[in-house]
Amino acid sequence: MSSDSYNISIVVIGYNTLSTLPNTINSINRLKVSNHNVEVIYIDDGSTDGSYEYFENTKLNFQKLNFCFKNNHGRVAARLKGIEMACGEWLLFLNSNIVVEENLLLEYVESISMNNAYAYGGSVNTISNDLIFQKYLNHPNRGINQYKNNQNINYQHLIFNNCMINKKIFNTITFNSKLRYYGGEELDFAYKMHEKHPNMMVASKNALATRINHPNYKKHLYRLIEFGETNFILLDSRLQIDVVRYKFLLNKNILFKTLFNLLYFICILLYKLPLIGNHIVKIGLLASILRGYYKNKL
Repeated sequence: MSSDSYNISIVVIGYNTLSTLPNTINSINRLKVSNHNVEVIYIDDGSTDGSYEYFENTKLNFQKLNFCFKNNHGRVAARLKGIEMACGEWLLFLNSNIVVEENLLLEYVESISMNNAYAYGGSVNTISNDLIFQKYLNHPNRGINQYKNNQNINYQHLIFNNCMINKKIFNTITFNSKLRYYGGEELDFAYKMHEKHPNMMVASKNALATRINHPNYKKHLYRLIEFGETNFILLDSRLQIDVVRYKFLLNKNILFKTLFNLLYFICILLYKLPLIGNHIVKIGLLASILRGYYKNKL
């Protein structure tokens, strides 16, 4: 492991996640830090379930900072506040439904010492009560799973539930504050970073974390409909095409609207079938985004 010393800010955001936040905090308390200086920043996005009070009253093994919005402002506002409060040169972004392995920081530091990148994506194992969807989410060819350790990654796979980013990047690239609803804010940031600093995102596969209580397939599709209807339409047109893959799908077309409405329901009915399950899951994800998108178009 690297002997270099770093100042690290762990930025945790949460909203009404009292059921999972204790697991997140307990895992952070078990982190091995070697000779690194670490602070933990919790930004609460207007919770009403006691999440903020729990963090305030919990003892941490690191310097602790916290802030609570009076009302819900969305993930972008929460992360921007965390970045503003952070003193570290490296920022570890986590959500309050993530449990980290004790060597996570040491693995990130090892990757930093071996590369000259600005951002590092860690591995996330996802747990859901929907076992079919859980299998898809953890597929070896999906996200960070498909890369070798210290390999450059596609910008679409830099996910902020477990990633480390050099703070200086935020001097020139920031989150889009217009993206107030579900989804797209991480994608938008990573896309802009890729445009300005290509090949500066790296897989830190051994920086392991677990996402607990992931919504089931149907609930996740609801969230993607919201994304398609709100944040998706605010993304750069080239990024929109990257998301849906085919530009023609973004044209105004009543036949497409009808098709993807139909596919949405078919995928919910059939995704648990053997052999075709993964393909159906992927089609349902795309259909949900476009179902939301067409609400604003037709």
